[in-house]
Amino acid sequence: MKDAGHRACVEAALENETDERTPVNNFALATAAHSAGYKVDAARWDPKISARVSVDYSMKTMSDFVKPILDSQVPFVDMGMEVTFPEDDYGRVPRHIAETAEDVDRLELFDPYDARQCPKFTRVFTESLEETARILPEDLHICGLSWGPITTAGYVMGVENMLMNTFTDPDLVKSLITKVTTLVSDMQRRMIDAGATVMWMADPTSSQDIIPPSMFAEYSMEHIRKVVSDVNAMDSSVPTFVHICGNTLETMKQIPETGADCLSFDHAVDAGKAKANAAGKFAIMGNVDPVLQMMSGTPESVTRECYRILDAAGQDGGFILAPGCETPITSPDENVAALGRAGRDYWKGRR
Repeated sequence: MKDAGHRACVEAALENETDERTPVNNFALATAAHSAGYKVDAARWDPKISARVSVDYSMKTMSDFVKPILDSQVPFVDMGMEVTFPEDDYGRVPRHIAETAEDVDRLELFDPYDARQCPKFTRVFTESLEETARILPEDLHICGLSWGPITTAGYVMGVENMLMNTFTDPDLVKSLITKVTTLVSDMQRRMIDAGATVMWMADPTSSQDIIPPSMFAEYSMEHIRKVVSDVNAMDSSVPTFVHICGNTLETMKQIPETGADCLSFDHAVDAGKAKANAAGKFAIMGNVDPVLQMMSGTPESVTRECYRILDAAGQDGGFILAPGCETPITSPDENVAALGRAGRDYWKGRR
């Protein structure tokens, strides 16, 4: 594997230092399969396809990160839940399985280190990450992936039921979130052992569009902190990234309490305000509109938007350029490549 400066550039951003360019994350999973002419279902279950298309896509889009086709719904199969898998989309969880304290007590969590307990997780996550690390030609950061604790609990209990229970039976909700946090930590540690060099945790249920900052503090923050702490205890060199969809402008002020190195924030948040809220206490990553620009824009419009965001938030380190959420599956390669080039070309003649 060639040291091409990918990880060094990311490290500078996480340390709030400037480098010769801004690091870029293409924020792509299934998009890589689509770009290579594969259906999601083919790439999801085949670690060699998953790794190859993802590495190739990251190289051609000039990303500093790579993430194989890790379908975040797959672990629920190994938990005994029903999951349907469309041919060309991510899995769907049609129903929850826990409503009472007895249901939570009976909930069986698998050991990610025991392939007999989690054959689907092992194939889709462990083996894909191992293969990605094996074939990686340059020192791109390899991302694992899991849902955050409160989002995981929302799948198990049903988000609406879970939120209603925060009023009628908050202890039940807290017990479930505490229980699944153990699984989230264990999956993250297993992915690092398999080759992931970044902890990546997506937690859309922590969005201010779903819960206010006060509920984030009560139901989510300490559990994110537990996962980050467990990863740091295992390998303190692994950067910890949390992505929260939608509005996070007030919630992000609590990110330092989680210990996370970087918050990936959505296009719904003003980049300049996000930079001010981070205040050098953590790095931020974002936030090009994934639909308006990455999927429906042009290379020229993507470049303009990247430059606007870099003007607002990328002047003095602590910033990684990326879409505000996952790059849609049908996004043109040229648009994603424009994102990658912007992190390099923006600085030409500026330093």
